[in-house]
Amino acid sequence: MDSSLEIIEKIKSSGLTGRGGAGYPTGLKWESMYNSSYSEIYIVVNGSEGEPATEKDGYILENYLTELVEGVRIAYKIFSHTKKIYFYLRKDYFQKYKKLIEKKTSGLPVVVFKEPGGYLCGENTTLINSIEGKRLEPRRKPPYCSQVGLWGLPTLVNNIETFYRVYQIVNNQYKKTRSYTLTGEITNPGVYDLSLDLSLKQLFEKTDNQLTENHFVQVGGGASGQYFSYDELESQSANLGTGAVIVYNCQKIDFFQLMKIKLDFLLKENCGKCTPCREGLFVLKQMIEKKQISDQMRLIFSALKKTSFCGLGEGAGVSFISLWNKKDKIWKK
Repeated sequence: MDSSLEIIEKIKSSGLTGRGGAGYPTGLKWESMYNSSYSEIYIVVNGSEGEPATEKDGYILENYLTELVEGVRIAYKIFSHTKKIYFYLRKDYFQKYKKLIEKKTSGLPVVVFKEPGGYLCGENTTLINSIEGKRLEPRRKPPYCSQVGLWGLPTLVNNIETFYRVYQIVNNQYKKTRSYTLTGEITNPGVYDLSLDLSLKQLFEKTDNQLTENHFVQVGGGASGQYFSYDELESQSANLGTGAVIVYNCQKIDFFQLMKIKLDFLLKENCGKCTPCREGLFVLKQMIEKKQISDQMRLIFSALKKTSFCGLGEGAGVSFISLWNKKDKIWKK
């Protein structure tokens, strides 16, 4: 195997970005960690996968567990001063794969950890708090986990798919693809490994899914993804967020139904720490239940995007603004 610096350079040259949603360049994160002066670090394999309609990590655990573990071994070789490696898994993944992971990671200092909460535990600093047994809420950043993470030490946190792609890169198998999860009003839902450069139209063509003018799409994740109408499919990249693509039919769901689904989820999953998210989501739900559409909604969307403490409220703001801007086009009939 190449030297640690050669592997990191190879990852940087590949253009690989994190596949948990944020999309930070993986090679830069690893390089920063490698150059840190701490005598010990931690590694976390993030398998929380709480973003609605995202199933790629479960697919990789089921079909490419050996390759995933080899990707983690590569990280452990580079960061030989790693104190522990945590496989951080949502509850159903923990139950199904704990023993398999422990068997395949023999010789590594691995702890398979069951996520204690829900959606918010996928956020890196909430994840750190949960492993430390603290309140399930995000920390202020900076410092970032790569600087101050588990028990004050630098912590490398990457998504399951990211470690899997590292394995491919090091073994010259990476073809600049990602895992897309397709769900909703389509005939061929599932997880597909396809090019990063696809438009939404190309994605549906390659998966034999035929859409009509009644369809619209949410891309990037069920809670924080952006919305696109049928006539935007050709120009819009499919490569956003967690790679989740949800297809809706405007004749089967209306604006208020869709908003209520999203708000029910976000209200259930938010930690209550910050006022914009806590109060903003509550007020929005009241307005939606009364079927009130006003410019006040846009102001709340904007406040969520700009002032929420973490990605839950911020992502909700981006998603809701996107839906608001498209509502007249989507439901024009």
